[in-house]
Amino acid sequence: MFWETTTAYEFGPYRLDTKERQLLRNGQVVPLRPKVFDVLLALVQNSGHILSKDEVMKIVWPNTAVEEGNLARNISTLRSVLGEPARAGRYIETIPWRGYRFVASVRKMQDSTGPALQSLAVLPFVNVGADPKRDYLADGITEGLITKMAQLTNLRVTSRHSTFRYRGRETDAPTVGRELRVQAILTGRVAESEDMLSISVELIEAGNDRHIWGAQYIRRPDELFAAQDTIAHEIVARLRVEVSSGQEQRLVKRHTDSPDAYLLFLKGRYHFNKLTPEGVQRSLEYFAQAIALDPVYALAFAARADAHNYLAQRDESRQALRRALELDETLGEAHASLGFFKFLYEWDFAGAEAEFKRALALAPNYAEAHHWYAIYLANLGRHEEAFREAEIAVERDPLSLLMNMTAALNFYTGREYDRAIAQLKKVFELDRHFLAAHSVLGCVYVQQQKFPAALAEFASVLDLVGDAPQAAASVKVLMAQAFARWGNRDEALRLLAEVAAAPASPYSVAGVYAALGEIDQAYDLLHQALLEHDLQLVSLKVDPALDGTRTDPRFPRLVRQVGLPD
Repeated sequence: MFWETTTAYEFGPYRLDTKERQLLRNGQVVPLRPKVFDVLLALVQNSGHILSKDEVMKIVWPNTAVEEGNLARNISTLRSVLGEPARAGRYIETIPWRGYRFVASVRKMQDSTGPALQSLAVLPFVNVGADPKRDYLADGITEGLITKMAQLTNLRVTSRHSTFRYRGRETDAPTVGRELRVQAILTGRVAESEDMLSISVELIEAGNDRHIWGAQYIRRPDELFAAQDTIAHEIVARLRVEVSSGQEQRLVKRHTDSPDAYLLFLKGRYHFNKLTPEGVQRSLEYFAQAIALDPVYALAFAARADAHNYLAQRDESRQALRRALELDETLGEAHASLGFFKFLYEWDFAGAEAEFKRALALAPNYAEAHHWYAIYLANLGRHEEAFREAEIAVERDPLSLLMNMTAALNFYTGREYDRAIAQLKKVFELDRHFLAAHSVLGCVYVQQQKFPAALAEFASVLDLVGDAPQAAASVKVLMAQAFARWGNRDEALRLLAEVAAAPASPYSVAGVYAALGEIDQAYDLLHQALLEHDLQLVSLKVDPALDGTRTDPRFPRLVRQVGLPD
């Protein structure tokens, strides 16, 4: 089916045509000045709700100082046009000391014609008052709409990680469209005054900067759910997206019936998205408060699991994920997180793949699900499938360093070294100082036997990590691998001696001894890694650094002990 969109409103003998900007009575045009039309449209679009005088003036005269008398004159004109007495009637009700309310029964007229647009980016909504205490609200509405729209299989929706790079930036729709490779862009503004929310939205066709649709909604905070549902419906309708009945149900699904719990959840997501230890820890407090208000809030449990996972609190993450899915088995994001948890921490490879497939069926636009699944496939040696999933992850989140790095890593483990370098160049265009990209580029150069270039990359990473002992030790192990492959045994061993007291991964050090040809020592370290449940062992089958160990008869047995499929 196609969602239909409102193009006209009917009340009594009148029809308000939003496309032609006309008011008709029994088919005859009723002349209205532009601002009088705008006042009527604002009242009709918010029929049944009280609009304060200030709210109407902000809608009709945005960013302009006007006297209240202008509004009063326009209301008087409307009453005259509609044939009702002053201050009271069957269309416009005056609410003393507050404002106005359109009280007549309104019928929405629909239109479902036009070409379909197949990709969308929701840019960060602007917090009009610039009050930092309200940032969570603007971000939460943005993220909520992204999540809703991402449920649709026939619409490619850009992830928040890419769209939030435009926060506070002045840019034009064609530029954003090119950079994010989308056909349509949604922008919005959020203001709050006198315990009311004003949400303005505009949908733009990126290629030609054409206005498709816009609206403004004045709602109480506890009506935020309904406002988001309405906006989502209008977007789908204007883009002409075809949706199944199941997707339609997910589009209007509400994860909680408590507005207060939802606002706490938005605050938690706001702090989590800072991706700092302090921000993530604070997010847990808000998620806990949301769950206290609504103990069956599955999405809050899923968000709590992500926060625990970021803080390396595995047991707490596992418990939160299981509770989220007990409450709502259709949460694609929770299935994706559980899939990666099973893959990385539990080495349950069959269980992980089942979770990834379920996640992608439920949340096809969730970039992280494609990203994690690509890593999983690459480590199992299913490189062509991994390349495709990594490509989809980049399509969904084109400006994400992480998504672009996933593609580069997959090319590296698939021995597609030239493609890995080309992808890493794209990462450097986004952030020249991204440490992980320099490390991977160094590893690629080692495999290409470009040892001076590899060591230069590792040296640049070492300069950037500074005094962090564990990070420095990891880089020095990579440098030791490069020297070992280059034939400089003494320098490789010297570097290993430097990190002997640091918590260097036995798995990584095994790669140095493999390059030195000391296979017994390499296997001693790999077995130590197995005893320690070293997470890097999931890469055992494909890591180029271990190529010298795979002809040894001990290798198949080690693969079986990790549980990797043949």
